[in-house]
Amino acid sequence: MFSPKAPYQGKVVENDKHPHTLTGQTGDANWETAHVTFDHGGNVPYIEGQSIGVIAPGPDKKGETPAKIRLYSIASSAVGDDETSKTVSLCVKRVVEVDGDHANREVGEDKPDKAGTHFPDNKVYRGVCSNHICDLKPGDDVLITGPTGAEMLLPDDPEANIIMLATGTGIAPMRSYLRLLFND
Repeated sequence: MFSPKAPYQGKVVENDKHPHTLTGQTGDANWETAHVTFDHGGNVPYIEGQSIGVIAPGPDKKGETPAKIRLYSIASSAVGDDETSKTVSLCVKRVVEVDGDHANREVGEDKPDKAGTHFPDNKVYRGVCSNHICDLKPGDDVLITGPTGAEMLLPDDPEANIIMLATGTGIAPMRSYLRLLFND
């Protein structure tokens, strides 16, 4: 419906952040996830199983402007978390890498990875769009494209068994379907 050349400008309603720490034999791994809700005024209708695109302002890692669109699986049912059909929610993990290593280290910190490899410049790479979304505040504008993708229809039989598996999409599409199942 909305393309990268003509995106919809929505507003952030909520950005609920959840920091996580996992302690293991090689040290702590830290990350953050966010449940972010955008108001689209009912202008971006979607159904469970689809994705929307978000365009971060400014250049991407390669200096291209605007940054390329990033697709995120929708985490809310078609009526939105507030059941008005005017919002859409995403579950986003903040992406931070050090020289391709998925550990979250401070800039300038010279720690070896599991194999004992040292990263010479310890350059921190932050995901352009995931960090943009995680840093949004209520009232901020957000550029939305889509929705895209085919939907998966649930069986009409409310007693039917359903098996859900997540691959690279994460929990968001499952959350969307579970909200649909338990809110109907």
